[in-house]
Amino acid sequence: MATGLAVDQKSSTTITTRLASRRKNEFPSNLVTTDTATHLTGAKSEPGPVTTAKEKDLAVTRKSRSMPGLVIASTAKHLIAAKRSQSLSGQVMAATRSQLAVTNKGQSSSCPMTTDLAAPLTIATTGQSPSGDASNIKQTVTETTNKETSAPEKPDENRPRCTGKRRPSERRFSVRLVESSSRFRDIVVRKQDGFTHILLSTKSSENNSLNLEVMKELQDALNKAAVDDSKLVLLSAIGNVFCFGLDFTYFIQRLTVNKKRESAKMAEMIKNFVNTFIQFKKPIIAAVNGPALGLGASILPLCDVVWASEKAWFQTPYTTFGQSPDGCSSFTFPNTMGEDSANAMLLSGQKLTAQEACKKGLVSQVFWPQTFSQEVMIRIKELASCNTVVLEESKALLRFTTKMKLEEANERECEVLKNIWGSAEGIEAMLKYLQKKIEY
Repeated sequence: MATGLAVDQKSSTTITTRLASRRKNEFPSNLVTTDTATHLTGAKSEPGPVTTAKEKDLAVTRKSRSMPGLVIASTAKHLIAAKRSQSLSGQVMAATRSQLAVTNKGQSSSCPMTTDLAAPLTIATTGQSPSGDASNIKQTVTETTNKETSAPEKPDENRPRCTGKRRPSERRFSVRLVESSSRFRDIVVRKQDGFTHILLSTKSSENNSLNLEVMKELQDALNKAAVDDSKLVLLSAIGNVFCFGLDFTYFIQRLTVNKKRESAKMAEMIKNFVNTFIQFKKPIIAAVNGPALGLGASILPLCDVVWASEKAWFQTPYTTFGQSPDGCSSFTFPNTMGEDSANAMLLSGQKLTAQEACKKGLVSQVFWPQTFSQEVMIRIKELASCNTVVLEESKALLRFTTKMKLEEANERECEVLKNIWGSAEGIEAMLKYLQKKIEY
């Protein structure tokens, strides 16, 4: 009987050992527990110090088993804190969006409002957990919203607003510029503070040449500037050429239809165009940026001040054109530069550089091409700051002795032009000039 019990116990022990070994292989994470059990089994048969050492090993093992739980608990705490921070940030962002919606609805988008929202927006965008309770943040945002919606602040009239709207003066300037651009085709008119800027930019002719349409637009622009609030007129051109004088291709096409009628019509148009400069009461400032030929050069003495770029040059080859002088040049050139120089330009077609024209009195001052526009605008603004009456009366005194003589010279020159253009010889001379120009 006893022997059977011993066999049964031995068999039971063998089964237990096999189960423990199988669990050890199936669950590697329990290696520490199996080793601990082995230590405990061995501890029962070993006395004294060995048992104490085993107990210490057991304590260390239990402590190592508890460490993952501590790490997991710490990680869980961080996750909870992060979720709480995201929740608070979402609440602040929602409150801020609500505040912005209420502000836009109340039309109170001024600069101080943007400053008040700077702190809440900083907290919301950083995603960090703010110091203090979330209820304090909600209360702050709610108080700010109530402050802006319940009692809107009365805007200060002296404080600049961030509305993005233009001032009335800017709107007027924009409207006037659009109107002038849509009204004219061959010139550009810009109304600026104190003066009118007229720029030659011909589309109906080459090199800013003058035909009847271009001269008509220039007359209209000058007549409007004579009665508006402009103190003076600045005449310049767009591109590298100032003006190449009369458009002879255009004139030939008109003259071949009816010489007598068209020659009288064109001569009358040129006379009216030149008289517009003679009779203009406000100062006319010419800014010559490039070559000026024929009528483009002869009208310069009719202007009150002439500024030229170093690249500009001047020529009046009327005999080469097959016509007589125009633009009162038969009177102004001898009085300005002397008879010898006037004969050299009007009869021989002598070309003058900008510096030579300045020495002879045809140009007032010469500037470097790189700074030409800036120098012109600085001086124009200085003149525009003067009193309107002073400018007009000063010009009237300077032109008092020459105004009538200029009108008489203009009348004589246009009468001669009408006779030349109405003759077969005059048309033939212009055709020869155009042919040479094409061949060149």
